[in-house]
Amino acid sequence: MSDQQSEAREAVRDAKVAYDQARSAFFGAIKKALAAGVGPSDLSRDSGFTREYVAKIRDGKGPKGT
Repeated sequence: MSDQQSEAREAVRDAKVAYDQARSAFFGAIKKALAAGVGPSDLSRDSGFTREYVAKIRDGKGPKGT
């Protein structure tokens, strides 16, 4: 494997870690807003998700690990 390939693979792994952290923070913010009384319709507009998906997040049926 070339140095360029190794660096490219490392960049992908680093980006995956950053993505997972950002995703977790994003879903955490949605859950916190729901707990504060913000409705699924408002959060749908703010997040770009459907109301139904926001409700799944609220009900703990969203993506695992978030």
